[in-house]
Amino acid sequence: MKILFLATELFNGTGGIKQFNNDFTKALLEMGHSVNVVSMNDNNIVDLFGFDYENFKFTSNSKSFRKIYFIKSVILKSFSFNPDIIICGHVNFSPVCLFVNKFLKIPYFTVTYGLDLWEISKFRLLALKSSQAIVSISNYTKGLILKQLKDYSEKSIFILPCAIDPDKFKPKVKPKYLMDRHKIKESDKVILTVSRLSKYDKYKGYDNVILAVKELIVDIPDVKYILGGFGDDIARIKNLIKCNELDDRVMLTGFISDAELIDYYNLCDIFVMPSKKEGFGIVFIEALACGKPVIAGNKDGSVDALLNGKIGTLIDPDNVEEISQAILNIFTENTDSSLINPKYLRNNVIENFGFKKFKEKLNRIIEEYDVK
Repeated sequence: MKILFLATELFNGTGGIKQFNNDFTKALLEMGHSVNVVSMNDNNIVDLFGFDYENFKFTSNSKSFRKIYFIKSVILKSFSFNPDIIICGHVNFSPVCLFVNKFLKIPYFTVTYGLDLWEISKFRLLALKSSQAIVSISNYTKGLILKQLKDYSEKSIFILPCAIDPDKFKPKVKPKYLMDRHKIKESDKVILTVSRLSKYDKYKGYDNVILAVKELIVDIPDVKYILGGFGDDIARIKNLIKCNELDDRVMLTGFISDAELIDYYNLCDIFVMPSKKEGFGIVFIEALACGKPVIAGNKDGSVDALLNGKIGTLIDPDNVEEISQAILNIFTENTDSSLINPKYLRNNVIENFGFKKFKEKLNRIIEEYDVK
């Protein structure tokens, strides 16, 4: 099948969507499809897969200028490549897919993540509704779709969670250079959160983890909290830390590179992110692949990532006391033994979210489309 994939990025940047795009493209190619890609944000070609990658270098950082080139490229590629289907890699691209569909009759799928559905315009909602099918990364995101598209066929919404690379994310000894950098002692109990730290992303729950750390000091005097990430919320977070007299307990790392991310997972004893609006949360399965116990919120796509509590502890993300108690239970081993068993956690996350499983699910989605 000839597939045109519209991606936000494949090579530049970081984050779960970029990794999802990489896995999606790789899976399609391994399945034997002819794939072309038009990317919105890439400006450097990296030969990851050996396919015909349509790359654009821009002379302006203007978003409107970039969008014009992107739309033009999608339309031209739709003519020249004449795909059997277009995979719309973000709901923001769906209007151009709708336009192509109206004039060239090329069907399209739209991939949704969660954040992209919070404040969606009526035009994008119409374009989403006109998708041949919708690919959702979690049941939570599927629920958001059905709330806004009440008459959309549930059978045409497919769940395709993020994938994990077990060869990249794996258990290691605690890295000494990070212990030295953050003055972590062997006896310290380390909690980790990795997240964007923007004012828009306070739903990630790191405020409540900071408050939970204050409660934990009585029972775990050597507890430390590492909050990894960067954004425009850092000044407020620093003030929260200072007001709670936790300057020697909570450490802000700033931006964490891909090269150091795995080491930070292995530095921690528990990964905690009590989010309330997470589409899925690739950080959870990355931490689990490193054999680390995970605590997450029970109100969003985190539930899918933790297999409804089978491989992690789910708590009310608004309840500081519950977060604190869950952390304490893990440190004192007063919890289900499987949830603190590195081998069990790693084996289950690979079985359910490894690339092989990802490819199998995507293949079933494409086959379902072929049948229709």
